[in-house]
Amino acid sequence: MSAISSFASLTSHLATLNSRKRLAVANAVDAHTLEAVLRAVETGFVEAYLVGDVAAIESPGLLRHELSSFIHIIDIPEVGAATREAVRLVKEDEADILMKGLVNTDVILRAILDKEKGLLPPGNVLTYNAVLEIPKYHKLLFLSDPAVIPSPNVEQRKAMIKYTAKTAYKFGILQPKIALIHATEKANPKIQYMQDYLDIMQCWRQGEFGDVIMDGPLDVFLALDAERGAIKKVATPVLGDADIVIFPNFESANSFYKGLMAFAGAEMGGLLQGTEKPVVLTSRGESIESKFNSIAMACLLT
Repeated sequence: MSAISSFASLTSHLATLNSRKRLAVANAVDAHTLEAVLRAVETGFVEAYLVGDVAAIESPGLLRHELSSFIHIIDIPEVGAATREAVRLVKEDEADILMKGLVNTDVILRAILDKEKGLLPPGNVLTYNAVLEIPKYHKLLFLSDPAVIPSPNVEQRKAMIKYTAKTAYKFGILQPKIALIHATEKANPKIQYMQDYLDIMQCWRQGEFGDVIMDGPLDVFLALDAERGAIKKVATPVLGDADIVIFPNFESANSFYKGLMAFAGAEMGGLLQGTEKPVVLTSRGESIESKFNSIAMACLLT
């Protein structure tokens, strides 16, 4: 398969597979979430299990479409119980993907992290991987971690890189280019997080990350803008062509992608990584489009 370079081509690819992934939505009483799920059902790559208060789900204000045979409602009005049931469906292989509906993030994370009934295998790192379609960038851009780990340590960063590279492979990118982002490309170990990057680069040279091209530290210009980056005259194999950007902390990653969405017309999809099966964990403020993109991304990775 050729590399998927846009969300439209991702949707088209999924539509050709003639296969539906089973999606369990925890407390599915959020209008934007339902709209995205129904669109995925109509497009043909999702069978949905909506867990929550049936009266709320079926109310005219929320459900503005006819129910199809690929939509099932499980009536559990209490939010915590609905969340646990959605996690159980995924855990016991009755669903392929978990999605957050109108439920606080701490509630769904508690269910995901439950040692007996949750979805995080022992030893795995829970992190977040997003993909952006940016009008002025020539391909999709993957980034980590904008949501889960405030200040990753070296091992967590290495896990983030491996998860994100695996996602890029699923999108048909044969040798993803990875940029370790910082405010400067000058490798000064006295600067916060810089030693982590130097250690990771050494691991890459030793082959730990497989078939990827990596460089860092790099600033955003060097990683994503060949014209501006070339002015700096820094020799890097990533120059202006990164597939993946790894940020020093989640404040910088979060500000980066939200700024692009707010002012550059970028669209986003994102998933939790490290779990047994994909988890769509978008915030209440995310658009219908972002939620739909996240579902599509999860279906590709399943």
